[in-house]
Amino acid sequence: MRARGVTIKSSTALAALILGLAALPGAGAAAAGTPAPAPAAPTASKPAPELPPAPCGAHAPEILATTAGSVAERIYASEISSAEVQSDQRQIESYRPLLSALESNDRTALKTAVHSLVYSHTHIVRLRISQGSTLLYDEGGPYILAPVTGTLRAHGKTIGHFVFSVQDDLGYVKLETRFIGAPLVLRTEAGQVPIEGLLSPGPASIPDHGPVSYRGATFEAYSFNGLAYPSGRLRVSLLLPLPAGLASKTCEQIKTAELGLIAQRISRRFSFSQSAYAGYIRLVQTVYIRSGSHMLAGSTHAAPSKLPDSGAVSFHGVDYEVASFSAPSSSGQVRVSVLVPH
Repeated sequence: MRARGVTIKSSTALAALILGLAALPGAGAAAAGTPAPAPAAPTASKPAPELPPAPCGAHAPEILATTAGSVAERIYASEISSAEVQSDQRQIESYRPLLSALESNDRTALKTAVHSLVYSHTHIVRLRISQGSTLLYDEGGPYILAPVTGTLRAHGKTIGHFVFSVQDDLGYVKLETRFIGAPLVLRTEAGQVPIEGLLSPGPASIPDHGPVSYRGATFEAYSFNGLAYPSGRLRVSLLLPLPAGLASKTCEQIKTAELGLIAQRISRRFSFSQSAYAGYIRLVQTVYIRSGSHMLAGSTHAAPSKLPDSGAVSFHGVDYEVASFSAPSSSGQVRVSVLVPH
């Protein structure tokens, strides 16, 4: 992704956002070669009445923050390891003008080569080249995260090293704001990163996980460590507002509602039509798109026979919680249902 205009990456890269939430096929089945347990003998006793699910209670803030924070971590991870990042790294490693400039110790040609790579209409936002402990050239934006390092070789010999990134701090903040919406604080060893879109000044102390007070309100924090450019720690902290009545919901309801909201925000990046559904489904995983009772697209060829707008549903032996929302499409309003496994 580039923060210059904040170009969103392809569906493949963004699949990290909600990837992994879908239940695995055959989940809960006996392992291959293991005999299934014998059915229990019937009894005359009546089954115990099913108790209503317990409210999440004191765990509610933690569930909310962990759900949103885990998505924020996956967004960050896609800036370090994705098909686009790997492609950009290969481009740097094989860029003949750069290798030739290093071999001939031509600083002018080196600057030209680095400039060409940074502005090559790929994803590179900053690139620095060094030999040993000597920095030869560094070009790109001022506040960068998620550096990727590599080695430059020619004729079997190491002739230099590089550090590059495909994202700057502002671009990451815009992505998190668009998809998650939680207030953010970014801090390095030098202090808070001075870019727009962050809480400024943020709370003096933010825990890794737990409650934090800020300007008279209580939030639940979720923090994780990334890397600043070219090195050093970047601490990313989300502050999740706590809506009234959160503790009265079940933990599954809280998780599903938050992921459903993220899925809805992602949907706004698409112009829904029959050709666009597949890309969206790759991101959100277990999702079904309907127009009235007609199924337009879904994660599986067969859909649940009954799909509530919200609540619990069982499908192929797996229990899910459903969140849904209405979205515009080329053929009118559609209903998007996101299924989150228990």
